Amino acid sequence: MLIKNLENIVKARMSSMEGTAHSYEHVALLHDIGWALGQPHNETGAKPTREILTEVNYSQEKIGKIVGIVLHHPLDLQDKLETLEEKIVWDADKIDLLGAVGFARGFHWMGKKSFEAAVKLAFEVFTPIYGMLNTSTAREIAQKRYNETMSLLSALKEELSLQDLGIS
Repeated sequence: MLIKNLENIVKARMSSMEGTAHSYEHVALLHDIGWALGQPHNETGAKPTREILTEVNYSQEKIGKIVGIVLHHPLDLQDKLETLEEKIVWDADKIDLLGAVGFARGFHWMGKKSFEAAVKLAFEVFTPIYGMLNTSTAREIAQKRYNETMSLLSALKEELSLQDLGIS
């Protein structure tokens, strides 16, 4: 899904730049490689990303840009984004958190937490995402999924409070 989100944003924002879509596909495939290697995943993923791209003969300049994107894509590093490319990948990665699939994936990812902690984290993570998106194109693409996510959070809040059963 991230590849599709990136593709849509890249087409809309960077259609005049040659060679960008190919690089974005590699970023999409490699940006979370660090999850298999340890925390923080962006830092543990930078080294194998560099190695893989070197092996396929990417230029050092392009490798540096892609590794920078991998390093800066986590949610809490939004204020560290420097380039349009970093902002586009960050946005696409966050759009992937939205909607029914993103919501379900989020709860799956939080599965080791208590239910109460997972619900609290869901409200903290999902609620501000839309307002954090860096590009107008990303906001356009994300609007429907964000609305779906807010509906899911609203239903969750209502059911947890038992309001849906008329009990308060």
